[in-house]
Amino acid sequence: MPVGISVDAPEHAKLLGEALNVTFPLLSDQDLDVHRLFNVLNTLDSKTVALYEEYQLNIDKWSERDHHTIAVPSIFLIDENRTVRWAHAHRDHKTRPTVDQILTAIQSIL
Repeated sequence: MPVGISVDAPEHAKLLGEALNVTFPLLSDQDLDVHRLFNVLNTLDSKTVALYEEYQLNIDKWSERDHHTIAVPSIFLIDENRTVRWAHAHRDHKTRPTVDQILTAIQSIL
């Protein structure tokens, strides 16, 4: 079953899930514990935080923390033994696997 994990606070993660019509659980990791374990963090410098704010994107407000951190877009396929069987993470949010690549990875695990 897919699960999303967001750096946003629970109520903000819920709003995001509703806005994007997410049909699977979207969990909150605003203290970055899970993101640290998977090494999928992108801490922004103050100049980038200010740039985000110019576009009305206040990441600290959404996470309710002042860590200036967003998640690296990532997908992990984890089996019933909690073993990561396939992973994709890239700091460039435009670099993402295709649906076919993900489905192929799932089929190879099954």
